[in-house]
Amino acid sequence: MLHFCFFPFFYLWFQGEKASKLDIHLKGESFLEGLKIIHKKNGLQNWILTAKRADISKDGNEADLTDVEMEVKNKGITIFAEKGLYNLDTKKISIEGTITAKNNAYSITTGQIEIDSDAGLLTTGKEVLIEGKKFTLQGKGMEINNNEQKVRIMKDVKATFNN
Repeated sequence: MLHFCFFPFFYLWFQGEKASKLDIHLKGESFLEGLKIIHKKNGLQNWILTAKRADISKDGNEADLTDVEMEVKNKGITIFAEKGLYNLDTKKISIEGTITAKNNAYSITTGQIEIDSDAGLLTTGKEVLIEGKKFTLQGKGMEINNNEQKVRIMKDVKATFNN
């Protein structure tokens, strides 16, 4: 059994469409500790993902993540999740477990989110709770389009507004 542990953060630098694939040729069980991925778009940091541990697939195309934190720089949002899956080819991220996304105005809680940063989309089919200082929204399924600055709750929407 082969283990790779990097106690200082292991950095992967992704720059929009010029993303380079992490070239991993390891046999057996391999993992990274203290993973940090920085995604850049147009020369600016788009998001930073950190994970306590990343178990790399045998083909090196995916990383199973544990204790995920993702900071979306231009939106001021931080997403916390128990676990996730990062596809190094497509750069898509799937997170699940207890997920909370927070900024200074509201928080979103759900059980699963698919993130396509190139398209600017976050989607889920699970139950969603959005809580702000003066409102609460509940429903099933959600689509966030960062490029258009839109959030849609797909069905069974319940809204409560407070003074």
